[in-house]
Amino acid sequence: MWALLGPFLVNITGSIVARVLTALGMGFVTYTVLSTLTDNVVSNVDSAYGLVDPVVMALLNLSGMTSALTIITSALVTRASLMVVKKLKFT
Repeated sequence: MWALLGPFLVNITGSIVARVLTALGMGFVTYTVLSTLTDNVVSNVDSAYGLVDPVVMALLNLSGMTSALTIITSALVTRASLMVVKKLKFT
């Protein structure tokens, strides 16, 4: 019985380790790409936001536009992350 259990455990452990390393690698790549993309979008929005007339900017700040932009950006990153997780589902 022990002769059968050893190779079985080695096969399971090797498979699990390979899956974990693959998931970690893809997670790192996904995080890097999404982080870069988000930084670029936020910097573009910030630069465009600075060109707005001061009166309009005051109204946007009073209405909570900066919070809305943060929530929308966070939702987009979360959605993209969930899409990647669904694609990487191991069967």
